[in-house]
Amino acid sequence: MIPPTQRAMAVQAETQEPGTTRCRVLVVEDDPSSRRALVLLLRLKGFQTNVASTIREAIEQLQSNPGCLLLDLMLPDGNGTTVLEYIRDRDLPIRVAVTTGAGNWQAMLESVPGRPDAVFTKPLDFEKLVGWLNLQ
Repeated sequence: MIPPTQRAMAVQAETQEPGTTRCRVLVVEDDPSSRRALVLLLRLKGFQTNVASTIREAIEQLQSNPGCLLLDLMLPDGNGTTVLEYIRDRDLPIRVAVTTGAGNWQAMLESVPGRPDAVFTKPLDFEKLVGWLNLQ
């Protein structure tokens, strides 16, 4: 497994356009209004975004080579930790932040072999989230 700091450097090298500091973000959120609002705010801050609302769609969207993933844990087809496990099992150079309103998110993450790089509880503090996305 790639250590988080090396993963972040690999993400930066693979996802940045020349002269930019923004990673490509995959937003995995099943609530349509939350997803639209988050994508709109991210785009206003200059991020390229892709979206998914299920585990299956998220895994398919990983082909777009996102540098960062915002992952809701409670998805209609299961627990979002499945996506996190998929990424970690393959050592994909993707920084993962869990975004959840679930009160038991710590218990959900305990069984996952690879931890997320960050956890943001809902309602999201957007400025902190953008700060995390801008980390290099």
